[in-house]
Formats: sequence, structure tokens, C-alpha cells
Amino acid sequence: MGANNDTKHINDAMNNNVSEKTNVATKEEAAKKLKLDDQTAYIEADAFVANPYSLLGRVIQIRKTNGTCPNTLNDPDYKFEFTISPIPNIKIDEASKLKEPILRSSIIVDKQLSLNVSFLSYLSAQLDAKSFFSLMVFDQATGLVDVHDNGWTNSVKQWKEENQDLIKDPDVCYLFAVTGFVQKNIVRKKYIKFEAGAKGGAYGVNINGELSTSTEEYSLDMRFGLTPGILKRPDTKYDFTKTLVVNPTLLEKQLFGSLTGATATHLTIERKIRE
Repeated sequence: MGANNDTKHINDAMNNNVSEKTNVATKEEAAKKLKLDDQTAYIEADAFVANPYSLLGRVIQIRKTNGTCPNTLNDPDYKFEFTISPIPNIKIDEASKLKEPILRSSIIVDKQLSLNVSFLSYLSAQLDAKSFFSLMVFDQATGLVDVHDNGWTNSVKQWKEENQDLIKDPDVCYLFAVTGFVQKNIVRKKYIKFEAGAKGGAYGVNINGELSTSTEEYSLDMRFGLTPGILKRPDTKYDFTKTLVVNPTLLEKQLFGSLTGATATHLTIERKIRE
């Protein structure tokens, strides 16, 4: 009796007779199924759940961490901070609002996937090698700023003039205005790998060929995907002088090959002097 109830026997029986296998999604599958965009910044912002359209026009800053700036807006190691002043007098594109929620997809997530997809990174602390989440993701609401409205350009210009302290602050990597958003609602249920002799839930799912049983953990999360209108990027000025000294001829070919006249002549003379 005991031999027939061991973990391998139950997994073999399940695969042969009971349930089709469901695989953990790959990074690419997760992005495609959930409609995730690398150019969208995903944040938690519970205060905006009742009125997500209030996000539009807000200005967000990302500051340096340990002296460095992120390579993308989706780096989970960097924190978003709302600035005090939003872009004034914005107009919302009414046609951009969802009429009803859209079910994007359902996927299985393990710890490795949660670490590889920034949108799912908040789940990693709740997962280990023997646990999974089954997710259903809905687009609950969407909205866009009407950037074609005549007042938009003037409002952005006004904000920049009034916030030069942030624009000139060397510790501020990015400043961006929220020009669009999508509210994603994530319904999740936790599953644990079945082990003979351990107590589990009444329902199970075949994940990667092994039985996982359900837990009582069932929850709803909300994340906002923000479409950024960049107001400031990290300062990445090229140190031409340093590079010219190291390899002046190669740099001229790469960067200044199409230049003619006084500018090109000046660069050539400067290179010869340095040699």
C-alpha cells in the first residue's frame, strides 16, 4: 500500500491517466501573454486604485542607488518617487479608457521566472524551489494624456521652468511624466509540490510533470504600468578628450568621419598635437 502511495508513483499515475502537464512560463511567454512592455514602468500604487486616472500627468523621479543609475526604467533595484508637482492642466483622451476589463492570460510562475521578469519580481520573496503561483492577469483600466491638445507642450515647458532644481540635481537619474497607464489586476493562488505523507490541499495541478497541491493562499494584487514621457535622462556625456588620447584615429573614423570643414580640421589638429 505504502509503495503505491509514494511521490513517484502518484506523479506517474497523474501523467499517464489524470492530468495534462502545465509548464512554468518562459520569460518570453510571460511577456507575450501578459502584454508586458520593456518601455513601460511597473509600480505598486495603492492610493490610485479608486481613481487611476489621477496618475496621468504625475511626474516621477528615479534617483541614484549607490552612486549609479539604472539601465532601464524596469530595474527592480531602483525606487520610484512621485514629485510634488504634476504637469498642470492636462487633458485626458477619453477614447483611451477601457469599457470593460480584459483577461490577458493565465500562467504558472516559479521563483526563477519571478526573478527574471521585473513585473513579477515582487512575488519572488514568497516562492521557493517547491512552490508556484497560478496567475490570472486582467487589464482593469487604461488611460492616455491627450498629447495632441494645444496646451500639453506649454504645460510641460512650464513644469520644467518651475522645477529646475530637480532637472539640475546630479543624483536624479530620470524624471518622467506619466502620459499613459494600464492597471493590471493579478489574481493568484499558491501551489506546493506534492510529497507523499505531507498534507496538501484538495485540488492539484500538474506542473512540469509533477503534482502540486493547492493552498489556502488566494489573493488579488494590483500593479500599474506607466507610459513615460521622459523629461530628464542620466547624464551620459562622452569624454571625447580621454578617448582621443587612447585611440584618436579610430574615434575620428567612428564619430567624425562625415564631418568636413573647420570642425574636422580642428579635431585633426588637436589629435596631432596630442600625438
